[in-house]
Amino acid sequence: MAIELPANVTAQRKPISATSYEYIFRHSELGQLGKVLLSVCASGTSRITCLVHGNPGEQITEQRRAIFEPLAKKLAEQMRLTATFLKGPSDAQNAAMA
Repeated sequence: MAIELPANVTAQRKPISATSYEYIFRHSELGQLGKVLLSVCASGTSRITCLVHGNPGEQITEQRRAIFEPLAKKLAEQMRLTATFLKGPSDAQNAAMA
């Protein structure tokens, strides 16, 4: 799965467990923007959690949010629309998102 990233933003997909992944977004000047956590439940449903990095009310956190929030929404929507986004654990080892 690939989404178009703005200039100066990178993303990495890392496995947390056999059924959970985290997508970490970083900006070259603002540092870590946030994370999207994906967990597949035993019932077959999935949970997507988006977390902005920083403390509420801080200016840098709001700058990060302005960049991260549209990316997180786009990624979450792709995950919802794609029935086969989750592959086996061997395929998930440090796959980079481009």
